Amino acid sequence: MALWEGGTEPWTVFVSDALQSRLDACCADGRTATTVAFEAIEAVHDRLPDVVRGARARLRSPHARDEVHYLGSGPVQVRIRPDSEQAALLARWSEELGAPITTWLPPVLNAHLPGRVEPENMPWIVQDEQR
Repeated sequence: MALWEGGTEPWTVFVSDALQSRLDACCADGRTATTVAFEAIEAVHDRLPDVVRGARARLRSPHARDEVHYLGSGPVQVRIRPDSEQAALLARWSEELGAPITTWLPPVLNAHLPGRVEPENMPWIVQDEQR
């Protein structure tokens, strides 16, 4: 079973409020979330596994001790609409990373977009020590 399915259908990635604000600022010039996402992927492509691995964190809560969180992820929905060629690339990268795009795209956006990179000033997030 593929880690990412959907062809050219739009799909949803969940990002943090702070990352959504940074993404909105990038889209203010008319670019789409999809365009910005591919710019971010291109910018970090040579270190993609390191970016994703380095984004592992946990929430500072006794109830969330075993839950893995990725910096940049959160409750806000972002719609990405890849064309068929982009969808094939995303599927290939998801297979290589061993994770669905919904897991690795928020950390990539977080690492690339201008502005405050998480977890700065976020006391409820603890950076994973196994990076």
